[in-house]
Amino acid sequence: MPEQNPEFADIYGVFPHVVPDAHNAPRRNVVVQPRADIVTLLGRTSNRAGFDEDTCLLSEIDDSCRLDKEGMFELRFKHSIFRAHFSNANDCEFYGALGSGEARSLQEFWDRVNGF
Repeated sequence: MPEQNPEFADIYGVFPHVVPDAHNAPRRNVVVQPRADIVTLLGRTSNRAGFDEDTCLLSEIDDSCRLDKEGMFELRFKHSIFRAHFSNANDCEFYGALGSGEARSLQEFWDRVNGF
């Protein structure tokens, strides 16, 4: 089941009791580093003000994974959480996966910001 086995470019709604959110609602996050015990995510905002290509990746609407507004993934919303959270839909709800083009852009962005 994908919700219990996060993979690169999967989108999850992460609830605020796991990762605090100013709007007290599940923030859409993308998996960027799925390790055995810890999973690193980048949070998404629908506000594109302050876009900086060094720290942000633009993200288009993608209804297949509940990205219902244009937005951007930001390094300032980078979080690492225990993999166990993904087995509980009340912690992390699986929304879908980015399409291949978006996933490729995410991989290029993640490699660049990590110096690969």
